[in-house]
Amino acid sequence: MKKHSKRLPEGLRFGPLFDEAEVEMVSEVVRSGRLTQFSSSLVTEFEDAFAAYVEAPAAIAVNSGTAALHTALAAAGIGLGDEVIVPAFTFIGTVGPILQQQAVPVFTDIDPQTFCISVEDAARKITPKTKAILAVDMFGHPADLDPLRELAAEHSLVLIEDACQAHGAKYKGARVGNLADLTCFSFYESKNMTTGEGGMITTGNERLAQLCRMIRHQGEENWGIIKRLGFNYRMPALQAALGVVQIKKLDKFNEMRRERAAIYTKALSDLDLQLPGENPDVWSVFHVYSFLLPRRLAERRDEIVQHLREERVPVGVAYPRPLYASPVFAHLEGPFECPVTEDVCSRVITLPTLQSIPVEIAETIGEITRDVISEYME
Repeated sequence: MKKHSKRLPEGLRFGPLFDEAEVEMVSEVVRSGRLTQFSSSLVTEFEDAFAAYVEAPAAIAVNSGTAALHTALAAAGIGLGDEVIVPAFTFIGTVGPILQQQAVPVFTDIDPQTFCISVEDAARKITPKTKAILAVDMFGHPADLDPLRELAAEHSLVLIEDACQAHGAKYKGARVGNLADLTCFSFYESKNMTTGEGGMITTGNERLAQLCRMIRHQGEENWGIIKRLGFNYRMPALQAALGVVQIKKLDKFNEMRRERAAIYTKALSDLDLQLPGENPDVWSVFHVYSFLLPRRLAERRDEIVQHLREERVPVGVAYPRPLYASPVFAHLEGPFECPVTEDVCSRVITLPTLQSIPVEIAETIGEITRDVISEYME
């Protein structure tokens, strides 16, 4: 195995990009002793700032992206035996909440360029039991929302958008967050903005907003009045404190992610790879940088990834198999017929775009990745 002249530092790890503004805001919360949404105004302040940013009438803060998706599904009335159209190429957090609601995920294929849900396949898989479409903005690239909205309206379905990787992404000039019936975000530490853990639901429907608020707090409408089953999905004030600062930096962070993506594209553009696409009416925020190996190298993908890791490249595989291949979905009836998903899963490799990665390190990551893959193409 050839060693490369350029080397990345040992133990390379990149986390969130914080400065004294976050430190001071969190310190103020600790000094105040006001740690919850009931004793602190910071959760409401963060909700208001996020709603204004995405131009949505309402934002409901919760304690994770998965909690946001679960709350949205519950608010939409998804329950026992209902079918939810969902892409097979996604993280378990998208689909697990469907099972939590005792509903049925209907796995749908993806677009081969954007890796977002295929509108055509979604249309084919609608049945009388279908109650919702759950579209994912994969790796920061918005799904094709206009035809999805038309499809949902035609069949009286709820459209839920999983924007957990797409904070600040734009579809036809509008930021995602008020383009579906309910939109869900995650603030995990690797996301384009972070509160450590945390989530947000945005909506233009006041009835759904009220239901989300009720569900995140034990189903309680007013003190002692429990109207439905709910959960403890409340966001703590410490997380909201980070969010209040981070939302002000999000545009800058997204530009930095796009800059790192452009560095990788420049390094890899001469190779026989499918590099990430960006539809003309979309502004992607590149949560990660994903590319596909040529099919002739699909069987060597894991070997290539291991080689890159030995060169200290922080490479990933998202996602290595269709979600329906996981044992938790063994009870579902197949076949699932998602050939594009299966092809993408066999060839995909991802590189990090975190804003904390220095430009020179991103350049080295790109160069080593190019050199390693070139060896396998000889």
